[in-house]
Amino acid sequence: MNSKVWGVTGRTGTGKTKVINTLHYRLSSDNISMGGILTRDIRKYGKRTGIEIMNISTGITFELADVDKKTGPRLQKFRINIDNIDNLIIDELHQSSTKAELIIIDMIGPMELFSNKFCDVLQSLLNEDKKILCAIQTKFNHPIIQEIKKSANLELHDLNDKHKVEVIDSIYKSIIEEFE
Repeated sequence: MNSKVWGVTGRTGTGKTKVINTLHYRLSSDNISMGGILTRDIRKYGKRTGIEIMNISTGITFELADVDKKTGPRLQKFRINIDNIDNLIIDELHQSSTKAELIIIDMIGPMELFSNKFCDVLQSLLNEDKKILCAIQTKFNHPIIQEIKKSANLELHDLNDKHKVEVIDSIYKSIIEEFE
């Protein structure tokens, strides 16, 4: 793995996505070109009913998973929209790999890794000399996650052990230093 990776991990609900979104916002004013994907929960009546992805380059959002979806692989209460992963996410990651200085991937976890195309493009990005900020579900035992965890180029922050603000400040400082 040749890429420099800043990773955020932690149990469900610890704030991985909040950290990634906050870092995206803070880095936006630092003249670092970014691409990739951000996630957001879809809530109805206070309950999480789905997950949507936002393409950083275009701002367009689309469904990743939904409890009411009738087709696609099932993960817990969700059905995963593999077509959106295989087409929209993959397209954004390909575009970002050529145009962006920092690629953001929120999330590398079981839903996304259902897609062989996602696995292939992620493996390709990791083998290139890229800078990647990502949220990772490290307890999910997938070969790509295991490879990321073993990399000497990984700076991994566990939200089970540290407060979000501490993690955000640490990663922000490290990314800024990398680009100086």
